[in-house]
Amino acid sequence: MRAPRARMALCSVAIAASALAAPAEPAAPALDAVFATGRLTLPLEALASRYPLAPGKDFQVSEIGRDEHSSHHAVWIVDREIPHRHDRHDLFVVMLRGHGAMRLGDEERPVGEGSILYVPRGMPHAFRNASGAPALAYAIYAPAFDGRDRVPVD
Repeated sequence: MRAPRARMALCSVAIAASALAAPAEPAAPALDAVFATGRLTLPLEALASRYPLAPGKDFQVSEIGRDEHSSHHAVWIVDREIPHRHDRHDLFVVMLRGHGAMRLGDEERPVGEGSILYVPRGMPHAFRNASGAPALAYAIYAPAFDGRDRVPVD
């Protein structure tokens, strides 16, 4: 009779200890991407310091990496983009800092930190920053962006 009671007591202590244990820290959002040049892993918050906005710039695109199918960029927007489209590129955007409005086609919708946007090729679009500080986004172009496929629209 003693052995079963001892086991029950140990099980009770183990269950109680596991219930009282501190929860694991959630992982910070991170970028983990494999490019032609190798793998890049870093916290999303580190993108701002790794690809800082140059003084006096209102709009800046910095390439993070690329492969044969896509290119990845840190995009800073201080005020607004000129409405435009990309005829040969699809665009996927994750807002990291700031908030404002995104025009997609004929509609404008509110966006902010954590917003995820998909802009198919040919779709007129433009971001207007309303946050009072430079906005930062992570942008992926497919195929890899060559810098020339930017057509202004009304």
